[in-house]
Amino acid sequence: MLFGLSPFDLIGILVFILLIFLLPWILRVRMISGVTKTTLELEDMVEKSKQILIKMSKEKGKPVLDQSEAIEDFMEFFVVPPVDLDPNGIVKKFEKILDLSEDRFKQMVSIIAPLADAETKSNIVMTLKATLGINAVAKQVRHNLELSRKTGNLQILLMLQMSLPLIMRIVKAQFEGAKSFSEGKPIGDGLGPLVAGMLMKDYKNEEITEMEDMFIAKKLMNERKLVIARAKGPGARMGKVGKVVKSLIETENINKIITVDAAVKLEGEETGKVAQGIGVVIGGLGVDKWTIEEEIVKKDLDIDAVIVKMSPEEAISNMNQKIADASKEALRVVKRSILNSKDDINILVVGVGNSCGIPNIIEDISQIEVKKAHETKVSGRRK
Repeated sequence: MLFGLSPFDLIGILVFILLIFLLPWILRVRMISGVTKTTLELEDMVEKSKQILIKMSKEKGKPVLDQSEAIEDFMEFFVVPPVDLDPNGIVKKFEKILDLSEDRFKQMVSIIAPLADAETKSNIVMTLKATLGINAVAKQVRHNLELSRKTGNLQILLMLQMSLPLIMRIVKAQFEGAKSFSEGKPIGDGLGPLVAGMLMKDYKNEEITEMEDMFIAKKLMNERKLVIARAKGPGARMGKVGKVVKSLIETENINKIITVDAAVKLEGEETGKVAQGIGVVIGGLGVDKWTIEEEIVKKDLDIDAVIVKMSPEEAISNMNQKIADASKEALRVVKRSILNSKDDINILVVGVGNSCGIPNIIEDISQIEVKKAHETKVSGRRK
């Protein structure tokens, strides 16, 4: 016996000491293995999205040459935001940068799918954006994985591992969104254009115009002049909402604005829940929202907001039946807001969101190709 300890005691102490030194290494190896597997899954999604783009360009755009290399090169496309040290005029700078980037996407699509029609080209633009988004996430995850591996930093690896479940939820939905764009199917974020299109029902012969990728219709409703604006469909477009709304406020002498959009729900809230409030509901960097809010202040306009709640995954993937059904309730809320307004005023209803797969005028909700119930269950199990 050594120091009054039995052999079993000595073995236990030695094992404890070894664990102290080996446990961090074992944890690190296991975490690296798990994160590496997820990183490879992400990179596989990027490759599959590229193949979707290549297939679309060949089938719909009929390019003379193989555009695989052009698509591969465009994966490194980036947008540098303007300097914000002096906030004065920052919104106009953002607007200019966004306009230039949008032009570059359209230019790229004209190269890889020159003979595609306008609606297909808009779908390819959105598919390309979704692919770039997945690629950016995959590169960032790979960066943190390699950084933790080279430096042996367990904290970076731990934070990455804890974040991966949330990251993968969004990326998988983004990948499903890319497939929806490529097939011209509506996504959850198309709720706004869907409601606006339903509001245009039975008014095909009314005055209809187009402006900045927006579809605009006018009609009378209970002695109120109604102007309806939404992104032009059925191709995937967002439209320049801020510019169009600003122009319509001036030309149509608008007194009240009602914006309709999808909104992110909290965990535990029900998908398809409709809510009404005050303000401008528009996502993005805030350029369109700022433009509209400036006009609201200048003209002292009333502003109502109608939202339909959904998860981020539901917003960027194929629209499900709950969201499609919720559009009917949202339409009733919009009509109630119109009827509760003063008589003899001009009201602008703006359906905010992505118009992919949504016709400009909706006669019946069955026109929308929604995700089947069994598809929703399968995707739920994958999560």
